[in-house]
Amino acid sequence: MQISNLRISGFRSFGLDVVDIPLVSKMSTFIGLNSSGKTTALEALRKVFGTSLSEREIYREDFHIAYNEDPTNITNRKLSIEVKIKFTEEESQKDAIIHLFPAMVVGGVGEDPYVRIRLEATWEKSEIVPDGEIEVNTYFISMADGLNEKDEDKKPVPNHLRNLIQILYVPAIRRPSEQIKYASGSILYRILKKIEWNDSFKENFDTQINKINDSFQGLSEFSTIQNSISDIWSKFHKDERYSDTSIGFSNSNFDEILKKIEISFSPTGTHKTFSVNELGDGYRSMFYLTLVCALLEIEDTLTKSSNDKSIEFTRPLLTILAVEEPENHIAPQLLGRVVKILNSISLQENSQVLFSSHTPAIVKRIDPENILHFRITEKYITQVNCIKLPNKADDAYKYIKQAIHNYPEIYFARLVVIGEGDTEEVIFEHLMRVKDLDFDDNIVTFAPLGHRFVSHIWKLLNTLHIPYITLLDLDLEREGGGWGRIKYILQELIEIGVYKNDLLRLENNRILSDKELEEMHTWEVSKKYLCSLNGWVDFLKKYNVFYSAPLDLDFLMLKHYPNFYKQNIPKNGGPRIPDKDKDVISFNKKVVDGVAATLKSENAKGITYSDEEKELMIWYNYHFLSRGKPTTHILTLANIDQESLEDNLPIIFNEIFSCIKNLLNLKDD
Repeated sequence: MQISNLRISGFRSFGLDVVDIPLVSKMSTFIGLNSSGKTTALEALRKVFGTSLSEREIYREDFHIAYNEDPTNITNRKLSIEVKIKFTEEESQKDAIIHLFPAMVVGGVGEDPYVRIRLEATWEKSEIVPDGEIEVNTYFISMADGLNEKDEDKKPVPNHLRNLIQILYVPAIRRPSEQIKYASGSILYRILKKIEWNDSFKENFDTQINKINDSFQGLSEFSTIQNSISDIWSKFHKDERYSDTSIGFSNSNFDEILKKIEISFSPTGTHKTFSVNELGDGYRSMFYLTLVCALLEIEDTLTKSSNDKSIEFTRPLLTILAVEEPENHIAPQLLGRVVKILNSISLQENSQVLFSSHTPAIVKRIDPENILHFRITEKYITQVNCIKLPNKADDAYKYIKQAIHNYPEIYFARLVVIGEGDTEEVIFEHLMRVKDLDFDDNIVTFAPLGHRFVSHIWKLLNTLHIPYITLLDLDLEREGGGWGRIKYILQELIEIGVYKNDLLRLENNRILSDKELEEMHTWEVSKKYLCSLNGWVDFLKKYNVFYSAPLDLDFLMLKHYPNFYKQNIPKNGGPRIPDKDKDVISFNKKVVDGVAATLKSENAKGITYSDEEKELMIWYNYHFLSRGKPTTHILTLANIDQESLEDNLPIIFNEIFSCIKNLLNLKDD
């Protein structure tokens, strides 16, 4: 059995509107920025299936209060937490089906049955009770999801049935020492309770305790201490019931002995063992997870190995492992191991794993389809969205899935700048200081994912309500460049639902036909039509799409800071350029070769480029086709003084940074 959906309404940061959290896999990951509701969702499950009354307790602060509400004026409030439980057809699930069969519902003929369990709580303001009066009930809902339900469709959940589903909650702050005490609710308590202490063992144990006590009594010094205490004690009272005193190890309560159990670690490199509290934060965190894994493994082993079928009912039908931020205190290189362990737990028949995270190091190791993205809206309400991927049969599926594995930072961004390569990232990180816009402070992420299937990246970000800006290369006179780049973006915008008539409307109010759009990449490229091409480039800025024109960002930077890039050469390095005046033929050939290499075609003429731009292509070939692009930009930018950088900054950067500020609602200084 598995929880397939968590539905929350009115609980803490979840507003009064119902929020569905689909759990399609037995291991699901909640991601998002801090205070976006991830922990709240995990806590919601604990309110329903917590193993103790304190875990299930509902408090006044659990009820949602809107950002614009005055708490003193609220007289009542409701919250609900509902889980939908589905079943597999495995033989091992027969016990779950037997116990929960009376509560099963089906949505229609041929559909799989499921169980709905809902916690409902109401708060009423009270003149007597300071925090108000709270009523909590947990029901089986005997009506299929989506149909109108009545009060008679709610059946109270008996405690013995609710206890068949338990949650193990691992908080963000790990305190394993609390879990290795033999105390009710601790993990060690649950583990040791699995042991069947037979009578012969207890008799032998008592005998050994008596032997130890007799040995102590045989010590003269020990007897002196005991007699002294007895004599002084008798002077304080005359009650015959308590006249005798003895010192020793009690054998009257076996549980008291178990409370003395401790776990130590050795060898430590010192002359003593280490206790749990002496471990570092990282090892304490991992040992906490070790205890949880041990409990689940022991339960599984005992169930499978026991010949007594009754033992199966001492094990929960479903154990939900809810882990807050498994990355806490753990070195990044160990996180892969942690994820593998959590995944192995989820594969057990009676286990399901949910965990929250806000680190890319964890997220990149998770299948995007098992990720739930949490965000807090402008009204401080939690919103949950699934990760949308292309159809698995499409080539885009593999590309997008791999892309977001490589750049998981986009999940946590307030704004994403989509580019084509490493050049954009290097230059933007440098220019953000010039434009006084800190990417880290404003959680702006750069992702070089724009050159293929960009519409799917847009769809993903739209689903997550993350704004974005796209910067692409115009690649004028390159294969597929120019009109081909315009066509690509127009088709991608249509793919995400932009109204075609608005997008393809020409100056004479005529709508570009589908055939014309399909053939756009074949349109003539010449100086005569350059104005029309640039018109489309300017028009697409309306959709936050920008082009590095006329070629790419490398060429744009070279064009605006030519002297600095020409100076960035090793000793005796640089392109061998013939003298322009003394050897015209060799110089012209060098230019022709540079144009062909830059435009990536032997037939390229550079007809839309000026003579100065063609000459720069010699340097483009040297810097960006023969050497590493990022390194060249890093070294050059480091040598450009602030005044020169600002005075010659390409206009496109001013436009993009202005757009970033508008999307983030940032004010100019």
